[in-house]
Amino acid sequence: MSVYVPPSSNPQGAKLLAIFWSVQAACTAFVGLRLYCKVIRGRSLWWDDHLLIIAWALLLTSTAVVTTTVLMGYGMHSYDVPVENWKYLGILGAITGTTSVLHVFFSKVSFAVTLLRLTDGWLRQLIWFIIITLTLGQMSSSFMFWLRCTPAEATWNPHIKEKKCWDSNAFLTYSIAGGIYSALCDIVLAILPWRILLRFHMYRGEKIGVAVAMSMGIFAGIAGFVKVSTISRMESKDFNYEGFLLVVWAFAEGACTIMAASIPTLRALFLHAFKTPERASIDVVVESERSAGASARRARSDWNERKYENRSDQSILAIPPASSSTMGRSLETNIERESARPLDNRFEMKHCRSAKG
Repeated sequence: MSVYVPPSSNPQGAKLLAIFWSVQAACTAFVGLRLYCKVIRGRSLWWDDHLLIIAWALLLTSTAVVTTTVLMGYGMHSYDVPVENWKYLGILGAITGTTSVLHVFFSKVSFAVTLLRLTDGWLRQLIWFIIITLTLGQMSSSFMFWLRCTPAEATWNPHIKEKKCWDSNAFLTYSIAGGIYSALCDIVLAILPWRILLRFHMYRGEKIGVAVAMSMGIFAGIAGFVKVSTISRMESKDFNYEGFLLVVWAFAEGACTIMAASIPTLRALFLHAFKTPERASIDVVVESERSAGASARRARSDWNERKYENRSDQSILAIPPASSSTMGRSLETNIERESARPLDNRFEMKHCRSAKG
């Protein structure tokens, strides 16, 4: 039977609870607004959305498990923890480690899948390489919390004496290498949008806005590198107290990725909410003044755009859709060019009649 440890007697544990639940609330808001944005714009959820939801659920699981461990004494010095709680803290710590690794993994892959929808050629191959290598590395790291020792129970149960475990230096080296690679992947995924957006014909300010929104993952990379600097604390004999920073930064890396993956969609929601009414009036002029041939072209364009919006994230990221001839040609530019023709022709015909009169 475990012994309850009140947060008032565990100041460091109380800090963990405040950090975890505050960040969890922020991630919930970001993911909720991302899904809301998709729903109000009539888009169905795709693979990247489902992966992000899984990442959020794992983050919530990690928060709940850490809350339980804090109420059992995590955050206190080892010698202050009730002896009855150690058998529970071991297995709960393994669950926390697994969920921490997996929510980081699913959040990164979610954003990588989003980028897959905007790329082709060598960029697409690079993103697939990142997804595959992250899968192999992060999945194997998550298993280490359960299979590091033989018998497996010795991994989380310190009372088993007859056991055979990995060499501590080898395990530490593997964990640091995996953490560095994970953080580097964040940096690469944050830089790729700048290269991707070079192909789109957009105003410079719009292009920079989209690129910055899609590059917020740089903060996840920073959190990842800070986490790597604290991994050596896993081998501390008083990890229950000294592992505070490692737990916090491991949690922060995945949380930053989840929020960063949602920011581009929130940008589109912001633009949709504050869109000026003048643009809608252009559509009215186009439909009322355009010739029969131009109206047919507009109808085909609308149909293609609707079909495009159902299958691509380019529009949800506020990136103009690509045409068959020119990648990323702005829809607004096409509308203005088409609408200018009948208006100009009518203006010229009016002057011709005046001259004849």
